[in-house]
Parts: sequence; structure tokens; C-alpha cells
Amino acid sequence: MNWVVIAWAAAAAACLTLAAMQFAVWWKDRAAWAGLAFSVSAASVAAIAACELSMMHAPTVGSFAAAGRWIHVPIFFLNAGIVGFVWFYFGTGRAWLGIASCGVRLVGLILNFIAGANLEYLEIASLRDMEFLGGRVAVIASAVHNPMARVSEISSMLVLVFVADAALSLWRRGGRDDRRRAVVVGGSMVFFILVAAGHAALVHAGVVRSPLMVTFAFLPILAAMGHELSEDLFRTVRVTRELEASQLALRESEKRMELAAVATGLGFWIWDIPGDEIWATDKARALFGFDRSERVNLDAFLARLHPEDREGVVVSVARALAGGGVYENEHRVASPGGGPMRWIAARGSVEFDGAGRPARMLGVSQDVTRQKQAERQLEQQRGELAHISRAVVLGELSGSLAHELNQPLAAILSNAQAAQRFLAKDPPDLAEVREILSDIVTEDRRAGEVIRRLRALLKGGEPRREPLAVGDVIEEVLALARSDLIARGVAVHRDFAVGLPPLFGDRVQLQQVLLNLILNGCDAMAETPPGGRALTVATARDGAMVRASVADRGCGLPDGDAERIFQPFFTTKSHGLGMGLAICRSIVAAHGGRIWAEPDPDRGAVFHVALPVSGEVAL
Repeated sequence: MNWVVIAWAAAAAACLTLAAMQFAVWWKDRAAWAGLAFSVSAASVAAIAACELSMMHAPTVGSFAAAGRWIHVPIFFLNAGIVGFVWFYFGTGRAWLGIASCGVRLVGLILNFIAGANLEYLEIASLRDMEFLGGRVAVIASAVHNPMARVSEISSMLVLVFVADAALSLWRRGGRDDRRRAVVVGGSMVFFILVAAGHAALVHAGVVRSPLMVTFAFLPILAAMGHELSEDLFRTVRVTRELEASQLALRESEKRMELAAVATGLGFWIWDIPGDEIWATDKARALFGFDRSERVNLDAFLARLHPEDREGVVVSVARALAGGGVYENEHRVASPGGGPMRWIAARGSVEFDGAGRPARMLGVSQDVTRQKQAERQLEQQRGELAHISRAVVLGELSGSLAHELNQPLAAILSNAQAAQRFLAKDPPDLAEVREILSDIVTEDRRAGEVIRRLRALLKGGEPRREPLAVGDVIEEVLALARSDLIARGVAVHRDFAVGLPPLFGDRVQLQQVLLNLILNGCDAMAETPPGGRALTVATARDGAMVRASVADRGCGLPDGDAERIFQPFFTTKSHGLGMGLAICRSIVAAHGGRIWAEPDPDRGAVFHVALPVSGEVAL
């Protein structure tokens, strides 16, 4: 059995099989240039095996020289295939080195056909047979060497340096896979190129008497290249399967999310900011009355909003695009067919590109009309309850208020009687009458102011939020309770901070809160000796809020009652209902503030009310 034919034929067949497989891969994926380079390399090694087999079985010197000349053609393509594979698969290497190696190899190929018998020999004098792998093969017995063979050696050196440099660059990249490729593929290429070039040089120099075996030197290289490509192929298959599984899970998740969105009434939308186009789900389109085929952009969206809400939306969007990243807004939208206005709550998040520019906004919208109606009803009920509470408090003050009104009315009556007497004189004392009329006007205004305050507190209706000076609100309450404070023997000390910003709220409701605290402080000092009854009313800045405090010198807070006293129907008074402080807490909470109590370090208790300053809360 001729093992030479079997070995070289098997090597050629294996190379052609690998070449066909990777060529098919490249044909399906034209971007897989590393596969095409491998296919060219494997086919070239198969051609080299055929040429080597022809040389070993050459019957004449001429046929041996011809086979030796044509073997340089697949060697050139093998050189180009290795350079291409390293360049595309490693993604590293110096392009000029790869081009130089191919260029020098091309020059050698040209010289191979025009100088002598082939690139290695100017003339082959004779051949001789030798025993090799159980068979007789032909080798050179005598020949004249071609000095142009140095070109082939230079080309081999250049491709060797190119591969080594590319493998080193790949290793320095640092990834686990990159280093494995650098060692497996780059290392095998460098080693076996040295083996192939060294053995060929020894054979051509006559130092080693054996056939050329370039084929078997490059088989390990092809094996390493094919192994890596196969690993990539298997990895791609695994990734594809994982991707398919992920897509299936994603579709299931999308279905679940769609069901959840339908159940919760959520509409999803994405705004392409540079292109000013809004993609929206059917639910989101239905919320704003858009057809499925209708193009939606920011202007079309704003046109569907209530005119009073458009500016707020524009401001919220601008704030999000300016770097805030989060868009939140509630706005009114006309119902399809001209129905009543509906409230829509929207929330979105801005995504920025690599340059920090807004790229798109992802968000959801939901119909919150029912919640708004419920909030409105709750606000109305809270207002009605507060109105009733004010009426109760004023009922408790009725005696003091009557006295407060009787004083100016009595003064008006006495002044009017005195004016009649001065007018009855002959001649009338007009100067005195003028002074009396001036006093009458003053007392009338005093009585009118008391009535105005009473009417304001007794009046119901919608809360009116406006900027308020906390000191002015307190002074109005103290003026209303002045007679009651005097009757109870309570002294009032003021400690107002200077330069406080205005707070934002309803004047009447805040007066109600402060009046409750002042009257509660007076009730707490019922057992205090008359000389020690004092209230301290203070104001201060508390971060983003303004704080008003009422401190009494009464019985203080029982242990554990600092929080319970704000609960409905809890009271320490024998005649109380326990709703005053609960209503105060609801009013303060509706204003975005908080109310709390704490024991006074000396004696009594301190009640604090903190409210947002104007412009720092959205109501």
C-alpha cells in the first residue's frame, strides 16, 4: 500500500471539505470575510498537496520542474489567505506588513515563471528515487540553485512578522477570548510557518533529502483556524437559540404587559425628538382622539389639550429636555365627539445620545378623570366641614364678638348725641361737630372691619390659593380674637422673623387654622393664674417652608398625645367634639404643609404649622 498517495490525497480531501464548508458559510453571510479567507487558504493547501504529490511521482526532470513551478501559485494564494484571515478575524495587524508580504510573494511568483526551471532552481540536472513511507518517491539529485529564491524567503519572513505582530496586538487587547485566539491561532501560525519555511529551505539547500511537505506543515494551521471558526459558528448558534428564547420571553412579556396596560388603562408612547414624531399604542391614541393612521407630533398633541393647560405642558417638556430627564404633567383633553373634558396624567423619561442631546422620550398616559372627580368631591367635603368648623368656633366667640361690635356702636351713638347738642347751640359749634363726625367714621370703620372678618370666615365656597404674608394673616386673626383674649386675661407676645417670603394658600382656611390654635392655647390656660396666661406667636423660615408657631403656658401635652390630638374625635375638653385639630391637619395637608405639636421646654405646648412658600409647590 502506497501511504504517500493515501496521506497526501487524504490531506487534500480534508482541505477541500473545509474550504467548501467555509465558502458556503461565506456565501450565506457575505460579511464573514474571515470564512472566505480560510476557504482560500484551505483550497490552496489542497492544491499544494497535489503539486507535491506530482513532484514525488514525476517521471522526468521536466515534469518535476513544472510541478515545482506551479506549486508557487497556490503558495501565493495561501499567503494572501493567511493575511486576510488574520486581518478580518483578529481585527489587528499592520496593513502595510500584510500587503508587503503579498506583494513580495507576487514578485516571486512572476520570477518563478521567467527565471530558470522555477524560483528555487535555475536548472535541475537529475533526480533520484528514495524510500519514503513504504513507497518510492523522486527527489532532486543534482541542481543549480536560483538566487531569486531569496524573494520567497523574504515573503515568508514578512508574513511571519505580520502574524506575530497581529497576535501580540490581540493579546494586549486583554479579553479572554482574544488571548485564546492569539495563542491558539497566532501561535500555531507562527510555529508551523517556521517549520514549513525551514524544512523547505533545508530541502532546497540539499541538507535534507526528503520530499517537500508544506501540506502537512499547514494542516495544523488550518486545524486551528477551522476550530476557531467552528467555535464562533457554535457560539452563534447558541446565541441565536438564546436570542430566540429571549424573543419568545419578550413576546410573552409584551403580551402580559399589554394585558396589564389594558387593565390599568395605560397608553404607551415614544416621542422621536429630532424627527418630532410620536409613536403611540392604540390606547394612547384613543386617549387623545387620534386615528391609527394619523401622524402625531408635538403640535398635533398640544392642539388636543385644553388651551389653559398647553403652556404648562410646554414648560414641563422643556424642563425635561433641558437635563431634568423626567416629564410629569396632568392636562385636560376634550372627549371624542364633543363630550366633557377628561383629565390625563402623563409621565415620561428622556433618553440622551452620546453627545448629550435629547434623542427620544418614552412615557405613559392614563385617564385620571374619576380620580380628579373624587379629589374634587373630597375637596368640597373638606371645605364644607371646614366651613362648619369655622361657624362653631365663631359661635364660641359670639360673646366676645358682640362686645367687639358694641364698643364702636356705643361710641357712634354717644358721638351722634353729642353732635346733636352742639348743633342745637346758637350759633352751632361746627368745629366740635366736625371732630365728632370724624370719630363716628373711625368707629364705623372699626365695626365694619369686624363684620368683614366675620363674613369672610362664615363664607363658604371654593378655596382660593394666593401668595400671603404670614404676618398679615396672624395679625388679622389676633384682631378678630382681641376681645376674647382680653376677656380671658391672655397676653400675646409676637416674635416675627424679618424678610420672610410669602406662602401660598387660602387666606380664610389658614386664618381658621391659626384661630383654632390660638383658642386652644387659651383653653389650655384656663387653670393658669391670670398673671401667667400668655401666648407667644412666632414665625420663621424652615427650609423651603414658612413656619408659624403658637406657644401657650397651659397644662401641656399628656404623654403620648402629641400625635393623637390630631385624630378625629379625640379631645381633652369636656365640651369638645375632637374635630378642630383634625380639620386643621386636613387643611394644612391640602396646602402641601404639615402641622405638629411638641411640649414647651418651660411649660405648656407649642403648635407648629409649616407651609410651602409661594412658587415652591404646585397645587
